[in-house]
Amino acid sequence: MAIKRFIVLLIGILLVLTGCGTRGIPVIKQELMDKKISVLMLSSSSLPDTAKQSIDQALQTWRSEHFIAYDWVKDLNNLDDQVTAKLKANPYDYIYVIGNELIASADGLMGQGLSTGKWTLLQSQLDSSGTASTSSDQAAFLKIDGQQIEDLKSNWLQNLLATNVAVEWVTRSDRPIPSAWAPSEEADHIVLLDNNEQWFQQLSFQSKQHAAKWIIFYSPATAAQVQKAKTLNISVIDMSSALSAQLNWTQILDDRLAAMTNHTWQKGSLSYNEKELLELKIK
Repeated sequence: MAIKRFIVLLIGILLVLTGCGTRGIPVIKQELMDKKISVLMLSSSSLPDTAKQSIDQALQTWRSEHFIAYDWVKDLNNLDDQVTAKLKANPYDYIYVIGNELIASADGLMGQGLSTGKWTLLQSQLDSSGTASTSSDQAAFLKIDGQQIEDLKSNWLQNLLATNVAVEWVTRSDRPIPSAWAPSEEADHIVLLDNNEQWFQQLSFQSKQHAAKWIIFYSPATAAQVQKAKTLNISVIDMSSALSAQLNWTQILDDRLAAMTNHTWQKGSLSYNEKELLELKIK
């Protein structure tokens, strides 16, 4: 009887010790380990603080709730040697490049074939031509929709012209003013910048002659040219740089997470949707 009691007690002790061996220690299933995603986040120095905060919060959530491993190299002006070193050392599944000024160097880096990961380039603001650009077909490129930009410019101009104010247009010969805004009979309201050293004198004369209330640069102009026009004490706007965009970075990053976890990432040029682009307006 004593031997039986001893055997029962011994079995009980072994069961307790076996249970204590794993108590409180989370066991990660191999299936989950096999699905673990790795990310390299690259962001520019020009991003506003709100964008940087959104990236920080998103990455922490990706790691804690979705077991996504990440490296984040922030405040970049270009994709430098430290980025190259990381790409050589780690087989990232996804590489995100946020910031207009990083896109050109991202094109060059992708061409070196340092990573087989999926690249996503994200426009952070409107540049001087209205859009950022990329020549690579190895990446997804998220940008502000060009048609939205043109529609906003058109609506603003139509509303201005509906007030019947006199407008002087400054442009180049390869970018004519649409006839709906400057009919042929109003050709004397247009000043060409190219091959015209006397453009300012002509603009000054026409502005006084027509009692103009607005000067509109329809083609891209230098800051010096715009500033010179402002000395005429008339409202001046450069349509190529007159827009500002407010992006919803929390939504943008949530959508990128969905693309990773649902395996719906696709290469090519994409536009921010209506939830990702909060506002596009004339400055």
